[in-house]
Amino acid sequence: MRSTYTCPTVSRALAVAAAVLVVAAWGQAAGAAPPEFDPSTLPVVGPFGDVTLNGTPQLTTGSITPFVVADDSGTLNGWNVTMLVPDFRNGSGPDCSSGATATLGASTLAMDAPVVAPADGLTSMNGIAATGYTDFTTARTIVDAATGFGDGRYTISPALLKLVVPASVYAGNYCTQATIAISSGP
Repeated sequence: MRSTYTCPTVSRALAVAAAVLVVAAWGQAAGAAPPEFDPSTLPVVGPFGDVTLNGTPQLTTGSITPFVVADDSGTLNGWNVTMLVPDFRNGSGPDCSSGATATLGASTLAMDAPVVAPADGLTSMNGIAATGYTDFTTARTIVDAATGFGDGRYTISPALLKLVVPASVYAGNYCTQATIAISSGP
């Protein structure tokens, strides 16, 4: 069973093309065995840079704060962290769909592999892999621990999010609701 952590919302909307991401991070239900996000380091997606439309595609970037994954269950079942970022919309509300009249496709959103490091002196990096992708409109595994590995505490430092804003997008503020999830198993 998973429960939802709602991370702080970045209040700055981007003028013209890209906008704020709201992150809902998933962790284990209270009392359940890890893996889980350390609640003091939940991931937060920062604002993307402003874009001024000029008739050509524009690149904008955003960031995700580093966060810690902890697995002290002793089961060595492995775990994986996924990220999902739907299309951006120029509406409001939790999923940015209220009153939306335009969409900015998120299929060009790219992120290089996160940097993963032990968060303490007892954690081994054996069996841990990080992967970058383009297009997070379906959930992508960005970090995983293979079966037989993953016990300990890991600091995950995501790379910059890069979004190409097409020249044909309507001017306005756009947002989306990203989901970063962790689950047990490979």
